[in-house]
Amino acid sequence: MPPAPPAGPCIVAAQCRARLPLRAGVFLPVYATHRLGEGTAAEVVQAVVVLHGTSRNADAYFERMVEAARLAGRLGAAVVVAPRFQTLDDGPAADEPFWTSSGWKRGHPSEGGAAPPVSSYEALDALVLRLADKSRFPNLSRLVVAGHSAGGQVAHRYAAGSAVEETLSGYEFRYVVANPSTYLYPTEVRERAPGVFATDVPDCPGYDAWHYGLANLNPYMLESGAEAARRRLLRRDVVVLVGEEDTGTANLDQSCGANVQGANRLQRGLALVRTLTHLFPGHAHRQATVPGVGHSSRAMFQSPEGRDAVFGRQGT
Repeated sequence: MPPAPPAGPCIVAAQCRARLPLRAGVFLPVYATHRLGEGTAAEVVQAVVVLHGTSRNADAYFERMVEAARLAGRLGAAVVVAPRFQTLDDGPAADEPFWTSSGWKRGHPSEGGAAPPVSSYEALDALVLRLADKSRFPNLSRLVVAGHSAGGQVAHRYAAGSAVEETLSGYEFRYVVANPSTYLYPTEVRERAPGVFATDVPDCPGYDAWHYGLANLNPYMLESGAEAARRRLLRRDVVVLVGEEDTGTANLDQSCGANVQGANRLQRGLALVRTLTHLFPGHAHRQATVPGVGHSSRAMFQSPEGRDAVFGRQGT
């Protein structure tokens, strides 16, 4: 069993490994600045759950977000946690769930390992509830779920699917969605050209199916249903954080359901917010652009714009 992280803040990933209980005998590997299950950390007022990309390098994402917290002047007051969603190739322990390389991004049930199957989004619910434990973090009042690239895909879908925010009072939630390949649309409408919106998408009958839209939902999303997911996504505090130079196509989803959202990650982020503003003027998404940055989680989260999105302006 990996060692539990020392009394926080722990900042070197190799020393900060822990496991989060999901249910009896089932554990999710995480990296954490503070112990999650024992003691009282009265100094902590904010939690940041940072979600890794396709490479599942949660250790690197953990250290990048720890540095962002330091730059923001929030390291002593924030608990940073980076969960790791494993595939079979990662060699998970017998009591750890694993997913397919696409399944963890979409909230699908785990494929094997610990049983019964658990959705990756259900695992996030368990982590958020653990962070909201007042006996451990009595002064915590702000919970942020932030992801870059594939982790940004998870953060956006999780904002729509999770009911946990509705069950907790006294907390400010935010979802920071940085440079994902695609977004979840709460409408069948897509922007076909800047300022031109339509539902006519020739030769792409599945463009609005999960995980691009709210049709054909998976079991986790079906627990609430499409209408609840639509309402949540529109009213939740979401920051769409895009890199000004994230215009390449490396590792970009180029299926028809993805391409109808735009040609690259930058265009897709801008198009989503324009579509929401056109159809739902009261939506709670905010878009921010990081100048001079491409597809880099380090540069995105450690930029002034990224630190503002995650930790608040000037570290407040």
